[in-house]
Amino acid sequence: LAIAATSTTSEDEDDDDVMVEIRTDDEEMSWDSEDGTDNAQGITSDAILTPILAINATSPPTTANPTSNKPTVTPSDKPMDNPSNKPTDNPSNKPTDKATSKTPTYAATIDTYTKFYIMADCPYDDNERNNLMPKYIEELSTDAEFVFHLGDLQKVKLTDCQEYAYEEASAILKKIPIPTFVLPGDNDINDCDDHKHAEEMWEEYFYKPDEWWGPGHSLDVTRWGVLDESFSFLHKGVLYFGINIVGGSPYSHSEKKERHKEHLSYIRWILEKLDEDDFQVMVLLGHAEPGSLHDDFFKGSDGFAAIVEEMGKPTVHFHGDYHEYYEVEGAFDVENYMRISLDGESIAPPIMVEIDVKRKNPIRVSRRRSDLDVECCKYGWPKHDEL
Repeated sequence: LAIAATSTTSEDEDDDDVMVEIRTDDEEMSWDSEDGTDNAQGITSDAILTPILAINATSPPTTANPTSNKPTVTPSDKPMDNPSNKPTDNPSNKPTDKATSKTPTYAATIDTYTKFYIMADCPYDDNERNNLMPKYIEELSTDAEFVFHLGDLQKVKLTDCQEYAYEEASAILKKIPIPTFVLPGDNDINDCDDHKHAEEMWEEYFYKPDEWWGPGHSLDVTRWGVLDESFSFLHKGVLYFGINIVGGSPYSHSEKKERHKEHLSYIRWILEKLDEDDFQVMVLLGHAEPGSLHDDFFKGSDGFAAIVEEMGKPTVHFHGDYHEYYEVEGAFDVENYMRISLDGESIAPPIMVEIDVKRKNPIRVSRRRSDLDVECCKYGWPKHDEL
């Protein structure tokens, strides 16, 4: 049996005509692809020639037995119908020439990873109350576990500590979809002319605000202070301390001194109840930018900085008051102490903090905008060589 095919191109059309001839020892037949007629004797096109006519004159040649053992120049991007599940016969023992990422891969787990947000010094005016702060809150991710507000929910010179300022700030924070902790700033109580009125307003609108979300949150919170405004809790290997420490001149130096002393007593009492392995990171939250008026809390052999050094665990301290973002690594000359000042007056959205205690560099901070940089903790702090 012999098969021959020839093609011709007409002057009027782009398509090629294909003539197929089939010869056996004693007969000859042909099929014209243009008019569909056969010149064979009693041979039908369906019976013999349909497979042949599937060949297009412009199609590349194919062969069941390729002559080259080189791979196809342009591999198909379609998956195989029946992929092999057999291992490679000769796997390579050479390492990858280039790593795909310079950041080590790790898998956070629900038992070691926490994400939360922090804000401070807002709202100060009507634009912040009505526009900026509600917008920032609407953008918060609900996969975070809690939010901290570090105080100054009004500007005394504008509000004169009137009730509406507390009420409106409280209403804004209640729109946050996750438990929120609020600490007082100097504009909330300390700087008000009528100090007793300010305490009453705080108790009315910000007393244990995390409980606004009901008993649903499982945090075991310890509280202290005249208004139960300071707090501590342990969560996923992180020990949190939120303390009433404010900027400005104290309305009472004796009250300030006793309050700072009480903070240190509670902090040491809580630490004494815990085993060393119960936590790997400490977080301090407060309003004031540390200054000379706060030395009785931070400095000295019994101060908080000495506690941080004694514990030897990564400790990050977030505060407001200065209204500009900056970082101080090695605060109070303690290597494992990082201090971070937050933007205020809704200049920027709440910062996002992620802590995974199983990492050697467990603390990550983001200001959540491409034009707002973080030096210390973008890729983790404390910094290690593996980064």
